[in-house]
Amino acid sequence: MIEKAARKWTLFRQGVGKLSLATFVLGLAFGLFGRSCLHQPIYIEQRASKLVIFNNTTDTLNFTIMQRRAARFMKWKPCDHPAQCGGRGIPPGRSGSMPYELIYQWYPGAEVVVYWWHLVPDAMAKNGYRLNGPYEELSNTPVKAIFGSD
Repeated sequence: MIEKAARKWTLFRQGVGKLSLATFVLGLAFGLFGRSCLHQPIYIEQRASKLVIFNNTTDTLNFTIMQRRAARFMKWKPCDHPAQCGGRGIPPGRSGSMPYELIYQWYPGAEVVVYWWHLVPDAMAKNGYRLNGPYEELSNTPVKAIFGSD
């Protein structure tokens, strides 16, 4: 009887151990990547002094950020050649940032629009690149920002 109970306890512990290992691996993955799963093309993180954009795509990501209300009145066009993008492209799997004070019409606590796009090489295009996007993501900014930190 005791041997049977001990065998059941051992099987239970082994099952819980496997469950715990799977839970640990999933927890570690979500801890490392936060909300930036592979199916989300970009992930935006608000920090004390800047917005950080994580590129989860397989292509270089170009972006611009402006305050949401001001964006309604802006006439802008995404850069359509790497030479025109000012070196602000974010390579695949990397991150880029923009300090709040450089965001057009930003004020503390403002909602901002992150416009992002890819440039796809295309021999048939006028300048050699085809625009994939722009897409937009909304993000809030902190009410209290600390300039020049982190």
